[in-house]
Amino acid sequence: MKRLNRKGFTLIELMAVIAILVIIMGIALPNITSSIERSKQKQKDAKIQLLESSAELYFDRHSSASEIDGVLVSSLINDQDIPGIEINDICDNTCCVKYISNKYVFKDNDSDCANAS
Repeated sequence: MKRLNRKGFTLIELMAVIAILVIIMGIALPNITSSIERSKQKQKDAKIQLLESSAELYFDRHSSASEIDGVLVSSLINDQDIPGIEINDICDNTCCVKYISNKYVFKDNDSDCANAS
């Protein structure tokens, strides 16, 4: 009787490998997506901190301490304290930075922003 020389994988072996890969992807995918979201949030927080410190510089240059109320982000961009491209994903030009409780605070589309200079 002639013996067959079979090389390769069986269907069961291939299905087992695919199942293992699916399990690994099921574990890894949520971790990857959550780390991407965390990095985006950290980047947004850093840009907001940039806006707040830019507003502080803006007021040091343009206002006396009695006039401090708020400044629109568009004013910061026009004054070239920050590049406009840096904050495009945070807000449009209606956002402002207000002086609240002895510090500068970013306000996104707040109704008080319309009163800012």
